[in-house]
Amino acid sequence: MARVWRIILLIPLAFIAACWAAAAVLYFSVPPELHPGEALQDYAIKAALISFFAAFVVGAVAGIPAFLMILFAESFGWRSLILHLVFGAVVGSAATILGIAGPPASEFSDIAIFAAAGTVGAFVYWLLAGRHAGG
Repeated sequence: MARVWRIILLIPLAFIAACWAAAAVLYFSVPPELHPGEALQDYAIKAALISFFAAFVVGAVAGIPAFLMILFAESFGWRSLILHLVFGAVVGSAATILGIAGPPASEFSDIAIFAAAGTVGAFVYWLLAGRHAGG
């Protein structure tokens, strides 16, 4: 019964949290200005909302590769943090190199930002669900 709840509840919630974390990295890599007179709390709320909606885009871009990785990790019990981090970096890099997440990257810094976002997302997923894969 625990495995059923893991598949129905934990894995999807971990994926959503991972997408939100990756979107937050993308958002804060080039954050908008804090306008004069704007409260820091308002800025933080705006950042949370924008990154939340950007998480849907991250999920759409990374959904199929992440689903395959999760399927293999759960099937074979792959719990390696390094495996998850490398996979996240590869998916993030591929999204910008291939132009899936917008125009193809023209600078290395763009690729590095997307790789970092994928790595953070993969870490959050691993932290919540991946370290117990196959369990």
